[in-house]
This record gives sequence, structure tokens and C-alpha cells, in this order.
Amino acid sequence: MEIIFLKGFKDIVTNIDGLGLVLGYFDGVHIGHSQLISFAKASTKKGSLGVLTFDRPLKSVEGSLMSIDDKLQALEKLDVDYAFVVICDDNLKTMSYKKFVSEVLKKFNPTSIFCGPDFKYGYNAEGDVTYLKTQFENVYVLGYVKDHFGNKISSSAIKKCLLDGDIDEANRYLGRPYVLGGVVAHGFNEGAKIGFPTANLSADTSYVLPPNGVYFTRTEVDGIQYNSITNIGIHPTINKVTTPTIETHIIDEKFDSLYGYHLKIYFYKKVRAEKKFDNLEALREQISHDILEAKEYFAYRVKK
Repeated sequence: MEIIFLKGFKDIVTNIDGLGLVLGYFDGVHIGHSQLISFAKASTKKGSLGVLTFDRPLKSVEGSLMSIDDKLQALEKLDVDYAFVVICDDNLKTMSYKKFVSEVLKKFNPTSIFCGPDFKYGYNAEGDVTYLKTQFENVYVLGYVKDHFGNKISSSAIKKCLLDGDIDEANRYLGRPYVLGGVVAHGFNEGAKIGFPTANLSADTSYVLPPNGVYFTRTEVDGIQYNSITNIGIHPTINKVTTPTIETHIIDEKFDSLYGYHLKIYFYKKVRAEKKFDNLEALREQISHDILEAKEYFAYRVKK
């Protein structure tokens, strides 16, 4: 997949024959997004498929489901030929929807355009699919993908699941485990002192964080995944902090040091809420129990 960042629109590629262009922010690249892109891919067999997306949301939102690097990796797995990433600067934020069509979209000279029914663009999100259909001959709008209860699968719905601690449902909507990425930073080293060293993650972006608590996770180090448990919270028993941290303990694997490593933490299940323990021994016993349950959980998943 070729990645092209667009800051200003004078150099937009116009010589791609038979370009099908999929439009959207695609936060999470969930199963609804995947179906839209798969439909577009099937409809442009003789041409190339490009996705036009944005490096950040045009309006203020509370947290993201993925960083721009996460998004590009997910798009590549969907066999996209081109990813056009629009840099959201002040010029873009004040651009009218008609100007966005004439000075951005039309320069791609797409043979077909694909988007969801709620795709909005231009200043104050005044542009919609109705206007797109007046400007392009082939505009395909794929309907909402719904869950087993008839609810629309959307990035907003996934965020709500995560904030509620419903990891299972969020993962079903995503079509894969929810993942946080980041670099290991220095922490208090309190985990190591009680026998359970943890990697303290400095997140790549302002991810949506599940509620404070302990989770069954798998942690990826240098492309290899290891069973782990991850705590999100303020660790009230030792060195309480005000801002939640993300700390993962890799099970049955020892590393000399992970400082500076980039990790990915895949979330599978919430185990329990974070709590304050009366003493360090009680905390140590609970962590040992959490690890035992994690081993059983992942052993069962492998058997399945």
C-alpha cells in the first residue's frame, strides 16, 4: 500500500487509472468499515482502490480508537492500494464543502466514490452524500452494519462499550481485539519490588481507555505476542497517582529491560475493578490469582 500525506492540495495524484475512492475517518477500522472497503474493492477489480482519510478528527472528540499508524496498518491488511491522509490544518477546517469537492475530491478524478450514509465533510460538516451524488456519476453509499440487536455498529458505539468495560462487545464490533500502542517509559518500579515487574506504557495517542481495572491481555514485543495482565488505573495501594497509567505484566517471560521498546497491548477481557488493598501481601496474592486465571483463560482460547 502506498501512503500519501496531503497538506495542501496542489500535488494530488491525478494519473491513477480506474481509481475507486473510499471516504471516511475510519476510527477503529471496525467491521462496518471493513465491509465498505471490501465492497469497494470488489467493485474496482480492474482499477486501484484508494482510501481518503484524515490524520485527526475535524471536530473535537474524547479519545480515539487508534493512532494514525494503527489505522494505516489496518487499511493495509484490507488490501488497499493507496492511503491518502489529509493533514487537518486550519485551512481544511474552514474549507467549505463545495470547495472540498472541487479542490480535493475532483482532483483525484475517481471513477467511483464509496462512503457510509453519515459521511460529512467541509466547514461545520455541511457537506453530505446528497451533494456528492450531484457532483460524481458513481457514488455508492453502503448502509449501516448492525449487530444482533439491530443497533448500528459505529466508532461511537465501540467507544461506549470500552468506557463501560464491555471488552467482548467492543472486540466483536472491531472484528479483533482492541489494542493500545506505545513506548515503555520509566515508572515507579513497584511491581518489580513485589515480584511482578510491569512495563509502563506511554501511549501513542489519546486512546479511549477502558475503566480502571485489571484485564486479560496479550502484549506484543518485537512482533511476538505474550500472555499478560494489564492494569489501568491509579494503583491506590502503592504510590497513588491522579492520572491513570497503563501497566502490563508479561506472564512466564522475562526481559532484561523493555524501556524504549514499542509495545502493543491487545485487550481480551476485564477481570476486575481496581481496588485498594490493606497491605502488599494481599496485593501480591491477588495478582498471583489474576495471573493464574489469565493462564487458564488463554489456555482455553488456544484449545478452542
